[in-house]
Amino acid sequence: MSSIFPFPGWRYDHGKVDIRKILAPPYDVIDECEQERLYARDDKNVIRLTLGRKQENDSPYDNRYTRAASHLDTWRSNGLFLQDRPSVYLYEQEFSSGGREYVRRGFLARVRLSEWGHEGIHPHEKTLSGPKQDRLELMRATRGNLEPIFGLLADPKGEVASMLAMLVDYEPCLNVRDDAEVKNRIWVVDDQELIHRLLSLMPTPEIFIADGHHRYETALAYQTEIRRKMRAAGQVPPLRGDLDCDYILMLIVPDSDPGLVIRPTHRMVYGLPDFAPAKFLAACEKNFIVAPTVRHKLESELEANELPCFGFAYEDKLFILLLRNRHPMEELFPAAPEAWKALDVSILHALVMDELLGIDEGKLLRKENIIYSNNLDETLMRTKSGDNGVQCGFILRATPMRQIRNIAEAGAVMPQKSTYFYPKPLSGTVFYLFW
Repeated sequence: MSSIFPFPGWRYDHGKVDIRKILAPPYDVIDECEQERLYARDDKNVIRLTLGRKQENDSPYDNRYTRAASHLDTWRSNGLFLQDRPSVYLYEQEFSSGGREYVRRGFLARVRLSEWGHEGIHPHEKTLSGPKQDRLELMRATRGNLEPIFGLLADPKGEVASMLAMLVDYEPCLNVRDDAEVKNRIWVVDDQELIHRLLSLMPTPEIFIADGHHRYETALAYQTEIRRKMRAAGQVPPLRGDLDCDYILMLIVPDSDPGLVIRPTHRMVYGLPDFAPAKFLAACEKNFIVAPTVRHKLESELEANELPCFGFAYEDKLFILLLRNRHPMEELFPAAPEAWKALDVSILHALVMDELLGIDEGKLLRKENIIYSNNLDETLMRTKSGDNGVQCGFILRATPMRQIRNIAEAGAVMPQKSTYFYPKPLSGTVFYLFW
């Protein structure tokens, strides 16, 4: 039985807002400067819901979460939002990456929650308690999903991707170019026959979470909390699937889509006492072939290697570290899935970050001594200049979809910041509310 369903989404009334001014990136890619810029852009910008400001006088009764709930309630009461009939929402993004043009298509729907590995829902990255507590407080206050998570649908025959391409042949309800120069288009599909035809292509869907692991686990916690409260009040909770909170809003993209782009996430290291690059490189030679390279060859040489490898940068010098053999990973992690032990990022974290630099898993999770970036030029520039104390950088290749699928199917998870699916879906396009 399918776990994917249409839902009566809520959307901004385009006649009452400038739609270009009220959308925002997902909350977890917004820093303080971007938050302030979005606040100033429009007093109805969705940032006030998804990532409200903290204030010095915040209390349990007046804080970023209660203010988000108040905005949501007021805006809906004032007719700023319209509600659709039960629908799915086709979502197309046209963008450039690496000098090429892409079009990626998916659809927004609600997906029935289940524990990881059940009913075809698979994670691929670790989660942290802090972000989950933050999102849980927001969900408690607003009682809904304010932005979608991102799931990849197994589509081995390309049937779902083909049908989505056929459905985008009329005027979209939303057509916006965002700040990253990505063209975003959305179509409301409320024809129940069309919805049935689309969903019948995935009767038992397999979905790999691309972005939104924290929000998915938060939704599970909220679902459990609501049902526990019902029992405490003497009520018998209905069957799973009968409550709105039994579902989560998800952008579902077929993994066969030719516009599916995964970018690498590079690492910059700072704050290491007595870090000596020459000594470090000599230590690397135990497990890696260390080969010097130059900027214009770096990416092509990394991609040409079949064995696990990554780049290393300090000052204006560049090297490629190529794993000599898999024995060290086998010795350290004999019970780990082979797919996990073959990952560039697993090898980097185990054999270099932890073993040679003393940056263990705890420090990585707390983001101590490490800065992440999806921009190669930024990583190299900051490494060369020593910006904010950066001592060196590690350049990763993008993790291919087959490795992500292998990791998920093996029941393993990748280190945090192992993948960066580009572009992100905009927030503020469609809301899934429980009230």
